[in-house]
Amino acid sequence: MGILLLAFAAGHGSAQNQPGAQTQPGASTQAGAPNQQTLPNPLTLSQAVTLALTNSSVIRTAQSQLDQATGRYAQSRGALLPQIEGHASQAYMTIVLKGLGINIPNVPQGKSDPFGSFNARVTLSQDLLNLANLQAWKSTRSRQDSSRLLVQNAREIVVLDVVAAYLQALRAKASRDALTEQTKLATDLYRITLDQVKQGVSAGLDANRALQQVNSLEQQRQEAEQSYVTAKLTLANTLQVHITSDFEVDDATAYGTDAPVESQAAVNAALTSRPDYRAAQAGVRAAELQVHSVKAYRFPVLGANLSDGQSGESPVHNQNVYRLAGTLYIPIFTSGRIRGEIDEAQGALHEAQSGADQLRSQIQTEVLTAIAGVEWALKEVETSAANVKLSREEVQLTRQRFTQGITDNTEVVNAQDRVSKADDARVRAMYTLGLARANLARATGAAEKTYRK
Repeated sequence: MGILLLAFAAGHGSAQNQPGAQTQPGASTQAGAPNQQTLPNPLTLSQAVTLALTNSSVIRTAQSQLDQATGRYAQSRGALLPQIEGHASQAYMTIVLKGLGINIPNVPQGKSDPFGSFNARVTLSQDLLNLANLQAWKSTRSRQDSSRLLVQNAREIVVLDVVAAYLQALRAKASRDALTEQTKLATDLYRITLDQVKQGVSAGLDANRALQQVNSLEQQRQEAEQSYVTAKLTLANTLQVHITSDFEVDDATAYGTDAPVESQAAVNAALTSRPDYRAAQAGVRAAELQVHSVKAYRFPVLGANLSDGQSGESPVHNQNVYRLAGTLYIPIFTSGRIRGEIDEAQGALHEAQSGADQLRSQIQTEVLTAIAGVEWALKEVETSAANVKLSREEVQLTRQRFTQGITDNTEVVNAQDRVSKADDARVRAMYTLGLARANLARATGAAEKTYRK
């Protein structure tokens, strides 16, 4: 009996040291890394979401694409506004009149003497009517709106990723805590069995069986501890902060709340608020306007040009001159270029429309799937909670039978196995419920609103 107890004590001692051994490597690997944000301890889900929205490279990429779209919008708008340019030149030259096609009788046709030529002026140009540029400007404005909505969509995706990582850490922690409690129960049974063996009431086989149960649960607890460390490191990586596992997650709100959901209302809300679908609709509008812009290439363009400045021999010997002109450009024959551009723009429009239609069906599927997932997960949580209660009652009843000498501890060990399975099922059900609610929030376009408080 002394040997068996020593075996358990050694195993129990190594398990107590396990968490610290896992934490140290995570901290040392960042010794030479650049300074990054540290995590609060404990870390709530709202804090995690805020950190991710601040640090995420996914959002930065989407923002850079918005910056590019904003630049293209400014360029297209500039084509509609007045253009002002200035230039000046001073030249010294000679000419030959015959080289210019001028032949005046009785005038020497040789090379002229050197003379100066100075010209400095400001030019103002403005398209008074250019339908193609006007439609192109409207198209780039819609594409800018689409890019802005895609930034919001990136934030929604980041929030979902954070919630999923946080729930995984909560699941690992709950599994570890459940196994810790089960190990304590098994240890109590082992001590009771040892006492009965010493009293001659139970056989040594009972003590052996109880110790095996203790060691098995302790091994599972150690594995759960390692899973918890891994989940926290993954969460820190998702938040793009200092990579460490030296923090705790403890936020029951991550599992969501029991808010009733009506299917059709949820679908309508998703189609109204989902930023990716709104971005797709803006993309369709941009493609439609681009078609109008290309078709407008066939229309006349009316413009005006004004230049005013000084002209003469030098900057000090000159006179003021100006030029005011109106221009009318009429495309007559472009060898099929405009027709080809129209076909290309219409193809892009059809592609955008097809993508928007596909996304609409996908959103409806995601919403209905998420609702069904929440409903199913709620039933799983209810069933698993009831099963945990029953299995714990069974452990108490079998322990009473064992201590009264009615049976050996086989019934107790088996009952403890069922407790372990019931706890694991409950943890899985809670994780599934939390993830289903997160998927529903994402499907309806309300992830950031739901989890960032």
